[in-house]
Amino acid sequence: MPVSIVLVEPENPDNIGAVARAMMNMDLADLRLVKPPAKWKEKAKKMAVHAFPLLAHAKVFDSLKEALADAHFVLGTTRRQGNRRRAFLEFDDAMGRCRRVAKKRNASVVFGKESKGLSNSDLDLCDWFTTIPTGKEYPSINLAQAAMIACFSLFTGKFKVEGYDAVTKVSKEEFESIMEYFNRAVQALEYKPDIAVRIDRTFRALIKRSGLLKSEGQMFKGFSRRILERTTPKYAGRNPDKKGTLLQFQK
Repeated sequence: MPVSIVLVEPENPDNIGAVARAMMNMDLADLRLVKPPAKWKEKAKKMAVHAFPLLAHAKVFDSLKEALADAHFVLGTTRRQGNRRRAFLEFDDAMGRCRRVAKKRNASVVFGKESKGLSNSDLDLCDWFTTIPTGKEYPSINLAQAAMIACFSLFTGKFKVEGYDAVTKVSKEEFESIMEYFNRAVQALEYKPDIAVRIDRTFRALIKRSGLLKSEGQMFKGFSRRILERTTPKYAGRNPDKKGTLLQFQK
């Protein structure tokens, strides 16, 4: 099943090893780590036990954005919902959607560091969010235990998923490129920085509800390009993907 388990800045190598073991138990093989601690592989080996081969092939990234570049569905796990409630899915629904996408394209389930979870910037890169149901008296779950629950849910439900065609959906990398065009257009319209950030987050949430077709993505880019051509004379005929053509949109 093409589902990656992504650990963002894990602090305890034991948890990395335990997650690798949980993944191998549940027939998952794509472990991705964002800025793991020093000597993590050596220290995690004890908890990984016979899953060390999976641990040895784990991919390491400098940023979450890089780790999610090939993902078409990104599910963040968090207990903090706040104004992100509109993108929240109940756990069973979230796992079901993840399985459906994974029948055709790559999906990722993201876990934050043990002490603080996912940051706001990390959550901005997720399409949807979910919380593992727990008792109210003590809702905090160990990282490895949370990953095991998610892996178990993915494994036990994968044989009863109805068809889902995600072939025409844009990838995470393509989506970020589209949003870069859009954010530069917003910048050209001279919105205040804080308003521009709100616009970015609102449009991301709106688009992520049902995904974005490739044809829709091209139309979105064309729309943004036209705004840039009309508002920025120096832009006409230039490619905004090239560095230096316009100021970078800052969050």
